[in-house]
Amino acid sequence: MKKLLCTFAVIGALSVGTTAFATVDIGITVRSKPIATDSPPIYDQGRVLVPIRAVSEALGAAVDWDAKTDTVVVRKWSQTTKLTVGKKTAATETFGNNSSSSGPISLDVPAKAVHNRVYVPLRFVSEQYGYKVEWKNNTVAIESPLSDKQRDALYTGDLAASRNLVMEAMFSGTHYEHTPLRTLHEFEDYSTAFLFPEGEALRFFTIEGNETATYYEYKDDFLVATWQAHFDGSIGDSFQLLLEEKLKDRTGPTPKIDKPLVFYSRGIAGDSSTEESGLIGLDGKVTRIGFEHTVGGSVTDSSGKLTVTQPDEVRKEVVPIP
Repeated sequence: MKKLLCTFAVIGALSVGTTAFATVDIGITVRSKPIATDSPPIYDQGRVLVPIRAVSEALGAAVDWDAKTDTVVVRKWSQTTKLTVGKKTAATETFGNNSSSSGPISLDVPAKAVHNRVYVPLRFVSEQYGYKVEWKNNTVAIESPLSDKQRDALYTGDLAASRNLVMEAMFSGTHYEHTPLRTLHEFEDYSTAFLFPEGEALRFFTIEGNETATYYEYKDDFLVATWQAHFDGSIGDSFQLLLEEKLKDRTGPTPKIDKPLVFYSRGIAGDSSTEESGLIGLDGKVTRIGFEHTVGGSVTDSSGKLTVTQPDEVRKEVVPIP
């Protein structure tokens, strides 16, 4: 697709005049930092319209223009949004683990072509990807999806609490850099194991169903799956297969494992569940710290103490804190 300098439109109920395409002095910030634009924001029938190229790049999204269909395509992670000039609906497609979704989304303002620029709703696009958008002091402010309290807990809080937060986020709010690999549960295994580099919470592996490995990293306050692979769990221990890179396929270079891995796993089969925690050395040796097996809500076997951290483990992150 041929790229075109386009613009986003901010949807906000502002008390302004209705003069079409009036230039105004409006600022744009992303995470409190001003961004430069190639053309000035404008008013159009009570709406504030701002440039797409600078905004999309600041959000890490890519923008393409399809001249044949008058369509703007915005891509971020494995999500795609298409907006066509003159239409008040947008087409979206999102890929997640073992699922995908697509469909039309209604817009308050249709995409427009003005002076060789294409204008589309910023609030729709930014909120589609999880950002918060505010209008204050004549400035469009695009902010983190996390509150200050959440960011403090995630980045600098207690290590165990941070790991519990990211494990919860993995099930509720993950983005994928590549089209996700499917977990087929070929062995009727519905367990999930979390593997954290010693001292860290902001990057980790998961192993699902003893067949799919995923590597997650926090990027600009979003949990993003940046790598995945399949392996054959029938030929050996999944931890060892990951360490030895005995993989059937993968979505890019395998992340380097340069620290012992602290693990916590939980599997469910019918009315029974099994939980384990411990440490995996770089040599593949597994030291189990805690174990618990439950049937019908009653513990039938247990040993040690289940925990997501090791005794005296000190937090030491390598992922940059935004």
